[in-house]
Amino acid sequence: MDQIYNDQHLFITGGTGFLAKTLIEKLLRCTPDIAKIYVLIRSRKGVTPTERLQKEIIKSRVFDRLRAERTQDFETFAAEKLQAIAGDITIPDLGLSPEDTQVLRASVQISIHSAASVRFDEPLEVAAEMNCLGALHVARFVQSCTRIRCHLHVSTAYVNSNLRNIKVLEKLYPLDFDVHDALKSVVTATPSKMERVTINLMGTYPNTYTLTKSMTEHLLVSEIAPNIPLVIHRPTIIGASWKEPVPGWIDQIAAAGAIFLAGGMGVLTMLPGDPRNVADIVPVDLAVNSIMLSICAKIHEHESIRSSQEPSYPLAKGVAINPPMVVHCGTSDPRQNPLRWRVPTMVVLEYFKKNPPARGLFPVKFSMIPTHQSFQIQWFLTYTLPSSVYSTLANKSGHSGHIKSAAKLWQLTWHARNLVELFKPFTENQWIFTADTTENTLKTWATKDFWIDSHEIAWERYVVNFCVGLRKYMLHEDVIDVDIEGVNQTQLALNTDRILEWDPDHHAVSFPGLLSDVAWAYTSSRKPGYTKSGLLGRVMGLTGWKEGMNHEASHVSRPYVESIGSLRNSVLESEIVRTAIKECAMAQGVDKDEVDRQAARILSTMAAQLDYKAVRKFGWLLRKVCRNMYDQIHVDETGLTRIRDLMANRRGSVVLVPTHRSYVDFLLMSYVFFAYNIPVPYVAAGEDFLHMGSLTKLLRGSGAYFIRRSFSDDPLYSAVFRAYTQHLISRGHTIEFFIEGSRSRSGKQLHPKFGILKTVVDCYLSEKVKSLYIVPVTIDYEKPLEVLLHQNELLGEGKIRESITALLKAIPIVRKKFGSISVKFGAPLDVKQYFDAKLAHAEKQATTVSTSAIVAHLGYAITDALIENATCAMSHVVATILLVHRHGISKQELVRQANWLRLEILRRGGQVVGTQGRSPTVVVDRALELLHELVTMRRKDLVEPAITSREQYPNMIGLGYYRNKLLHWFNLEGVLACAYHGLDACNLLCGNSSTVSSNSDEEAGVDSRELLDGASFLHKMLTMEFVRKDDPEADRAHLVEALAQLESRKVLIPVVTSSSSSQRMEVADGVMLSLLSTLVWPFIDSYWVAVTSLFALRPHGEVTTEDLLKRLQWLAETMYHEKLIRFYESCSRETLQNALILLERWRVLSSRNKSKGKSNTSKPVVQLLRLTSKYARDGELEQLARRVSKFRKLPPSMNPGTTSETEVLARLPALSRM
Repeated sequence: MDQIYNDQHLFITGGTGFLAKTLIEKLLRCTPDIAKIYVLIRSRKGVTPTERLQKEIIKSRVFDRLRAERTQDFETFAAEKLQAIAGDITIPDLGLSPEDTQVLRASVQISIHSAASVRFDEPLEVAAEMNCLGALHVARFVQSCTRIRCHLHVSTAYVNSNLRNIKVLEKLYPLDFDVHDALKSVVTATPSKMERVTINLMGTYPNTYTLTKSMTEHLLVSEIAPNIPLVIHRPTIIGASWKEPVPGWIDQIAAAGAIFLAGGMGVLTMLPGDPRNVADIVPVDLAVNSIMLSICAKIHEHESIRSSQEPSYPLAKGVAINPPMVVHCGTSDPRQNPLRWRVPTMVVLEYFKKNPPARGLFPVKFSMIPTHQSFQIQWFLTYTLPSSVYSTLANKSGHSGHIKSAAKLWQLTWHARNLVELFKPFTENQWIFTADTTENTLKTWATKDFWIDSHEIAWERYVVNFCVGLRKYMLHEDVIDVDIEGVNQTQLALNTDRILEWDPDHHAVSFPGLLSDVAWAYTSSRKPGYTKSGLLGRVMGLTGWKEGMNHEASHVSRPYVESIGSLRNSVLESEIVRTAIKECAMAQGVDKDEVDRQAARILSTMAAQLDYKAVRKFGWLLRKVCRNMYDQIHVDETGLTRIRDLMANRRGSVVLVPTHRSYVDFLLMSYVFFAYNIPVPYVAAGEDFLHMGSLTKLLRGSGAYFIRRSFSDDPLYSAVFRAYTQHLISRGHTIEFFIEGSRSRSGKQLHPKFGILKTVVDCYLSEKVKSLYIVPVTIDYEKPLEVLLHQNELLGEGKIRESITALLKAIPIVRKKFGSISVKFGAPLDVKQYFDAKLAHAEKQATTVSTSAIVAHLGYAITDALIENATCAMSHVVATILLVHRHGISKQELVRQANWLRLEILRRGGQVVGTQGRSPTVVVDRALELLHELVTMRRKDLVEPAITSREQYPNMIGLGYYRNKLLHWFNLEGVLACAYHGLDACNLLCGNSSTVSSNSDEEAGVDSRELLDGASFLHKMLTMEFVRKDDPEADRAHLVEALAQLESRKVLIPVVTSSSSSQRMEVADGVMLSLLSTLVWPFIDSYWVAVTSLFALRPHGEVTTEDLLKRLQWLAETMYHEKLIRFYESCSRETLQNALILLERWRVLSSRNKSKGKSNTSKPVVQLLRLTSKYARDGELEQLARRVSKFRKLPPSMNPGTTSETEVLARLPALSRM
């Protein structure tokens, strides 16, 4: 490609049009070494061609991507590469100036003629002047260019639309009239004769555009092809871009775009035609790539022929070296990826219903009607009759307003009918345009940047992007951009978008549509050939069901599932279990056979009994439930493809480690794997689910195996579990477990537990498997099922136990809406490589490292990957904003701030799912719908948390759950912001603050070293909240980097002071700093409450952990009501519990276990906490409380000087009686 276009001079007509503009952008972006592009532009209304080039091309949004990639030199680069040429294709010699003529004839090597009149209802004489004479004028001029290598003429595939029911080949079909005579008759006809000429020539052509384009091809071949290499490029219906320059790019309302937009505005509700017909829309970027590759192929072919012939004499004039290349550029060829009308009909309707345009006129309804008679009847009832009745009534009433409205309604009806008449030839008829040149020639030239394989297109996504582009670029609405990732990876797109929805393209008749969920469950996760076996499969095959559709996940073979008897023998006879049985028998003094039976019972209770009949039933049930509850399941296809490759190529055993936020987690992975034709995993589930009746049996048959929450004190159970888990892994089965151990009640990532992970790793270390891959899976919910339960549990209420009764009570939940789910797969961690790297590092450092230490490192590496792949939704963003504005915020301001925060998340590498292609207002409205239990609307447009009474205060913890999803993007900046506020407040007390104008004796801002020290203290204190491996040096480095980011983003700025040698920082963006602080302040308050509560333990008080936690929660709530703390979320049991763990690590508290009874052999049942001797003394605990309080958001009634024990006890006497 580079060899063809480097240093070339191109001549392009129609440069201000949609196709040519996109072509110019592609040339400049992907072939920047091109010498020059001459763009023929005619003057218009006093605007010069140079001005039009600048305004309509260079300043066009088509160059937004290139402008962003070349921020420094775009304008210079564009001015250097592009040159406007004044001219008009309807004038012989193009109306060029002598100077331009000379330059072009001496330099042009490649010409592309794209200018044309594309109006379907253009008068024939106008269409012929532009499309026939204009093309001839350009071609004749190009013929005179001495260096010309190729001329490409943009035609249309519908030049042969006068033919019916045949496959249209890439050739010129003979016309039933002489083209030269026809053109002459059109040019010379008088107005009175033009109608007859038009009727005679039109024949069965649908419009003057296709007729004149057909005539032009014959004219060019007869006059031009013998002399220069000619490409006739025939695109079908050109639509918005698929990938480039950005998904959904469009700058004209024409053809399919006009239909989609009219449907979205509610103007057009029906079209005649069979929805099963091929639509043959081609993305503009595919058409551009095809044009560029066609030129390459033609030049190569032409020059190869010339060099191979090497004639010893000049070729006679008019003798063609090689014939013209005709290229169909469409998607109707069965070898490609045909789009049928039913897909855009369905998708356009769904998109605009959810995202109505701001200027929409009527409710969105859209359908295609196969028969002409039915269409005419429905049109009459929907359009003609209502317009006539309203017009009649309006005229009789004489009311000017009604008369005016009736006239507008008639006008809209006329426009809608006009659209139908212009476009119905392309919906009522179907042409198959063969693409031999693309398949046999152009694909050999294609590259990643110049793709032409339509199989890459996921049509549902394309149509959505098309609609987004119409709103963004044509209606100029504020629409959130589409993520490029959604179009870069589409290998599995068919299943992704249809996990919940019915797939309309698998069947030819309607039978499977009657039982869509049954058909889905029966056909998913099947080997090829299922339509030729089994009763239902054969029936589906006979009724037209198609296997192996484009983007459908190919089958990944399953490991052999052994019988339960064979499993018992393998597990119970393993060395681990035999040793445990022997030891238990000796320790308990019982017969070995009794322990054998005990181990068998443990295994029987624990083991899964995987059966794909049960999996299909479970899949059928889950699909119904999920479709009711969730709008969409966003699956990371790139990550899933990596896992499929691992399993398909049998490169090693795979272990899935998902996040744990909801009970849905362990169901979801099996559901996704089943839908994607991957063997479902064995899932480690809690024994709580053993009491669910038939559901337990279904879960067991779907791969669930049931384990206790804790079994470290039961060596036999532990041995059976280890042997069973390692047996599954060694046999190539995929297993799944939750490294966090239990669901996170706060929405934050929990610290890893290493028990099951060690069992998994031991399988590799004991050489039961050669390769083992651990895949972190991050599952995020727009609205978790249990968020209201979690907020109650965090306030000390008991957990609802899993049971049939609880399940029956939860059935109404299925009717509620919970938004969408995001599933992202991290890069697989190769256990062998990880261990080898750690051991090599230890050897290099001349140290030893234990297996348990490496397992701990691995656990945190998995956790880091889970955090790194986390996403959020607008529900989390909106909740965060509402917690900043607890007394309410206007709807308009909420939309503005939520969109601002969304962009801040994107700047930090985050992803906000469910926003693409939607307006900020719509996504905020949707978030408020999902948060309706936690928020309320006061007056007309004031939104606030639903906390009008004390009973509703727990809603702040619920909103805090959503807010906590954002912490991992902001926690480093958040502790810096809290440190800044605290230090600045202390400076204020000393008369020295960034908020006070400084004089010669004062230093503005906060010392940067003090700021980092304060942030380091907070970061270390909150180590239980922000999960990471303990590494003080790395933490400090990360804080330094975060401070640099705050500086680069102009949140904090350095200031120079005369009296200090160290750098000081001053706030520049108070809004951002306040938001960052608000994310962290509630946690600081919790830790301050925990430290303050310990005053009651002095000097030698002792209390159980559980009792202290209850007292802490009571104290926190009391402090909130007494306005000693600002945030009700600080009452969270989880955060207070983390604070006690931290204080024990810091040796502020010490613990001991208290045994039952007087026997020393009794097992410990409770843990007692007391202050260590250091903190039991006066001063130390108060100093710690002061240090923590320094960084709090203090209530108005308090200041940093009123946080001593005496002051707090004075404000809260009950503290002394804790």
